[in-house]
Amino acid sequence: MPAGATLNVFLTSTTVIGFGLAIWQALRAEQLNRRERDLDWPRFRGATSDLARAIDRSDFMPDVILALSDRGAIVAHLVARELRNQVPIVTVAYHSTAGTSVELPGYLALRGSKSTVFLPDRLREQSDWKVLLIDDFVMSGDGLSRVRDALIKQGFDPGRIRSGAVMATKLSLANKKGPDYVAREARDFDFYFPWGRAE
Repeated sequence: MPAGATLNVFLTSTTVIGFGLAIWQALRAEQLNRRERDLDWPRFRGATSDLARAIDRSDFMPDVILALSDRGAIVAHLVARELRNQVPIVTVAYHSTAGTSVELPGYLALRGSKSTVFLPDRLREQSDWKVLLIDDFVMSGDGLSRVRDALIKQGFDPGRIRSGAVMATKLSLANKKGPDYVAREARDFDFYFPWGRAE
């Protein structure tokens, strides 16, 4: 075989092998990225511990934890167990279908574009309490701000309201709508909790 033909075979072979390795590297990088981004139960538990430690180390010890969703109640329970003081948890009523006009007697409906949160009316009787708002995930921060603003309108001191989440997007934090305490930052909402995709 002439030297030129041998060189062509060698270059073609190395190009094909290099291309295959590049594809394999890209797939492997995406797999590692997804593993780093997604939270299985042990990683979720570790993140809630990180969140609880951040709250415990701060100068803010809540009188009550207000869980902002059913998933937020899971986080609130795990966080409350690790705080140095035991704190009661109140879970708001939550309806994830937007555009419906569900009313619950004894609750203030805070309607958003994706869901409705129902705050117990009697919560306003404790307006001198320190309140910690807890959720699993903060995407835009609009829901968190809506609840915070409603509490302030009910007489709560803004300095006595803080918030925390296991995950918050960089967008919510950059727009100053994210939680005060966050265990992990996310680029977007394309990741999974143990119970499914982030919402």
